[in-house]
Amino acid sequence: MPLQGFIPVTVKGHCKIVDDLGNVLLNKSNAVHPQNMARVIARALSNEHNYFINRIAFGNGGTIVDAAFTITYKTPNDGQPPDVNTWDSRIYNETYSEIINAGQNVLNPELGTDPGSADLNTGVRTGGGAVPSSDPPSVPHVSGPGVRSSELGLSSEIIVTAVLNGDEPLSQLVSDTNPPTENTETDFTFDEIGLYTSGAQAIDTSGYVLIDVGVRNSLDDSGLLPSTAYSFDVSVDGGISVVIAFTTPAAGGSGAGGQILYGDLCQAINTGDVTWSMSGVNPMPGGAVMAITDDGTTPFTTISGKETFGYLRIESGSAGATSAVDITGAQTTAFLTQLNPPVGASVFETAQGTIAGVQNAPTAPTTERERLLAHLIFSPVLKASNRTLIITYTLTVSVARTPS
Repeated sequence: MPLQGFIPVTVKGHCKIVDDLGNVLLNKSNAVHPQNMARVIARALSNEHNYFINRIAFGNGGTIVDAAFTITYKTPNDGQPPDVNTWDSRIYNETYSEIINAGQNVLNPELGTDPGSADLNTGVRTGGGAVPSSDPPSVPHVSGPGVRSSELGLSSEIIVTAVLNGDEPLSQLVSDTNPPTENTETDFTFDEIGLYTSGAQAIDTSGYVLIDVGVRNSLDDSGLLPSTAYSFDVSVDGGISVVIAFTTPAAGGSGAGGQILYGDLCQAINTGDVTWSMSGVNPMPGGAVMAITDDGTTPFTTISGKETFGYLRIESGSAGATSAVDITGAQTTAFLTQLNPPVGASVFETAQGTIAGVQNAPTAPTTERERLLAHLIFSPVLKASNRTLIITYTLTVSVARTPS
């Protein structure tokens, strides 16, 4: 006997990716996360919080590509076996994301930004890799990047539109014409997409400072000179400010002409390199470390494979609400003028650490964790600066008639 009052609800997902040349790179349907989709519908009908699609996440952990370029596809995470998680599912390895909540009547100022993320799969991923100023204009619930809905008789559609413009992600490859052996596993060769609700991250995050040095990586010249004394100020987790002082080696760095590279700087600070007139121990307090984008093939072991979107980053060694980094001070001001000549460097962003979100807290919604609503796995798609990608993710919601 059918249950009286039972309402069959179906939600189907479909994603299409088109580049600026009109090439269709992806056109695929997928299922959604049933538990989390049911939860957000219940929240919406109860006038609670964290029920809407807030960000779209991109990752490179959805496939395995062997030496013969044979692709093995992993199973999308939907809270059901073989997914080892339930409500707390995540995509496999997030490398980039964008806020797609355009706001209600007023445009959300965070639209198109990359807020970063944190989970056990990827660790803490600092954001800052987006350039929303290069996106097309958006009118909430009407046009442009964002989320809107339309009614189709007995069903309704939710249309998610995201644009990865030519400037983003920062530190991407210049061209998509690189041989496959060079780009199948890069940070921005995407093979998975996830849609997340609003909410806190899955694990505690660390406080950090991002320094704008002009979108550099570990192999770029820092501008520091040999046999020169430098110093900067740093305070970690609310502690006293410490002056970090060092003198660069007379022989310079590992650049082809002896240039001191950003990788040299990070490696020296993180190890307290004695050839830089330090003690052999990282001089920064609180276990803080310095990093910049590195492709994992360099000799800079302390930052191997790090992705900072071209920023020089100082990150606290702790995590949670008290985790923080502050580099304000006269020594820092002088030091930043010596980096990235002739322009110099500047502080781009300072972020406080946060605590992990919980499953449900309707009376304290800011403490609730974001939830994965849909996870799509597909053949790798490279994002490079010579291409713009338009992602259209559609969720079709249908409700069957209930027998009287």
